[in-house]
Amino acid sequence: MSTLHQVVLVLGLFGVPLALLIAGHRIKRSTPRKQYVFWGGVWGHLLALALAMYASLSPPIGWLSSDLTRGALGVWSLVLLPLAGALLGAVRSPES
Repeated sequence: MSTLHQVVLVLGLFGVPLALLIAGHRIKRSTPRKQYVFWGGVWGHLLALALAMYASLSPPIGWLSSDLTRGALGVWSLVLLPLAGALLGAVRSPES
């Protein structure tokens, strides 16, 4: 696993929840767009956590050194799905 993947994994496991925690402070008093973006990020991260758990609990006999889906599910989804959820929340907000 390269250094880039390790940084992305740490950001997905610790950086994204910290950013959501900070963004969730006083979310009830913010605009509807910010609420939609926040909840889109939360739902995206929850989906990413479920996919990462599935990828990490898959039996090692099925792992290949060239397997990209396990890396995508287990590492990259932790960062990309919350971003996608936040973007979807921004697009779907009532103010847009």
